[in-house]
Amino acid sequence: MTSLSSPISIQLGPASITCPRQPPHLLPIHSGISSRFRVLCIQGTGNASKPKPPMPTENDEFSGWSNDNVNGGESAEMQGKKWRGGIVGAGVAGVILVAGLTFAALSINKRITSTYFNISLLSSAPSVVFPAPQAFQEKVLVPAVVDQIQRQALATLQVLKVIEADAKPGDLCTRREYARWLVSASSSLSRNTASKVYPAMFIENITELAFDDVTPEDPDFPSIQGLAEAGLIFSKFSRRDMHSVSEIGETSLCFCPESPLSRQDLVSWKRSLEKRQLPVADKKILQQVSGFLDIDRIDQNACPALVADLSAGEQGIVALAFGYTRRFQPNKAVTKAQAAIALANGEASNMISEKIRRIKAESLTEKAVAADSALVDQVEKDINASFEKELLLEKEKVDAVEKLAEVATEELEGIRAEQEERNIALLNKRAVIDLETEILSCLRHEVEKQLNSLMGDQVEVSYGKRSLSKLQKDAEMQNQEISRLQHELEVERKALSMARAWAEDELKGARMQAKVLEDVRAHWERRGIKVVDDDLKDEVNAAVSWINAGTESSVEGTVSRAETVVDKLKAMAFDLRGRSKDVIDKIVQKIS
Repeated sequence: MTSLSSPISIQLGPASITCPRQPPHLLPIHSGISSRFRVLCIQGTGNASKPKPPMPTENDEFSGWSNDNVNGGESAEMQGKKWRGGIVGAGVAGVILVAGLTFAALSINKRITSTYFNISLLSSAPSVVFPAPQAFQEKVLVPAVVDQIQRQALATLQVLKVIEADAKPGDLCTRREYARWLVSASSSLSRNTASKVYPAMFIENITELAFDDVTPEDPDFPSIQGLAEAGLIFSKFSRRDMHSVSEIGETSLCFCPESPLSRQDLVSWKRSLEKRQLPVADKKILQQVSGFLDIDRIDQNACPALVADLSAGEQGIVALAFGYTRRFQPNKAVTKAQAAIALANGEASNMISEKIRRIKAESLTEKAVAADSALVDQVEKDINASFEKELLLEKEKVDAVEKLAEVATEELEGIRAEQEERNIALLNKRAVIDLETEILSCLRHEVEKQLNSLMGDQVEVSYGKRSLSKLQKDAEMQNQEISRLQHELEVERKALSMARAWAEDELKGARMQAKVLEDVRAHWERRGIKVVDDDLKDEVNAAVSWINAGTESSVEGTVSRAETVVDKLKAMAFDLRGRSKDVIDKIVQKIS
């Protein structure tokens, strides 16, 4: 993955540069002798007296913060010698510094043969117009990997309103954003008022700008100006404090707010804010502490902050943001997630940890509430489904009972028709049997017995009615009434079927017995004995016929059994009808 480097505040040192390590810009300058355009290459670092070779970067195409002097090495050395000669001549002549610089500039304009100049020669040239700093516009082809800790830190800072809610963890962090977030985090996360940085105010014609490209109209001016006034980042104020005006001149200084934030600035700004006194360290000490292979690329002024951060071990910004690395890559751009882990480091870590725990607790609570709500909804759905299912089953049971009642009614009608037919047949037989007095007396005796039996049945019926009423009252308090009623209905249906079968058997027996009687009568007639009603009556009265003695008891038993069957069938039909009606009424009441 191509590394991206960015300007660092430490590189904005006493070199009086316009914008740290900006890519080369071609500026046209009119010569006093000819109208040809001479090309100036603005270099990010360098001294007025001795030009430095550009620091190599990992990929100049994307970083672009160093100057590549392809064919101007010798000319730069020559113009350096000329510049020193001009200063010596000006010193010998006793001319003031401004006159010497003007003389040197004029002598260079007349005698220059190279097309490249050092930027320090242009500090007093009024005809030079520096371009505005350009934002990083290269496309990131392979996004950075963001671990879970960095995501949590970014999410927590977003909840605390330190970082904007739309910030994505894999995006590059600009210098403007980090400055704004650093001031905001200092105000909201720092419990010690002595370590807070407050946004700067601006008074017209009184307040001096720390950077030429950060004006009061800039939305992040209070944060950037506040960091500069606090001395946490290199600015015109710190440059003036470190060097005199005569040494640096009135050169412009840019912050380049849209440039990507470098790793070096990420650590140095944060550690400078947290520690009022950084440890004394140089590159040698940093090499012993860190073991970085690219120690020469790290600025000398960043060594104390890096040593202070590395002394924190696994809780340092380097360890949490960059992981294990033997190459620090100080100019490499950082992501917003790495900036978030840096802001959450140090004094703010306790508050961030508390916030993370609170967010986790709230998340667990919300999940529990959501699970409880889902469980309640599921229970309600299950109850409704069960109720609908039970209601459907009850409706099906009611329909089944109604169908069974219809079938029972049809069967009762059939039984009634059969009983009527049997009654007609019995009446026909009884018309014949009534001719005999003894049979009548026996029948009368049997009728009396039947009356007594009916009385007993009435008592049983009344007792059954009381039992049914009591059973109805008890059934209303029971939860399984419907199943019991179904069982009783099934039992009654089976009893009715059994009674019907038994009645059919009795009918068959009666028919067979009648057939036997007809056969006997035919047999007697074939033997010459004619059976007539008067003779039978006389023989019954005289009790002398041995034939009638056998048939009398047979006919009497048949009539008796037939009447008994009829009575029982009537009673069973009546009882079944009453019970069916009661069962249906109970089911309707239970459902309603």
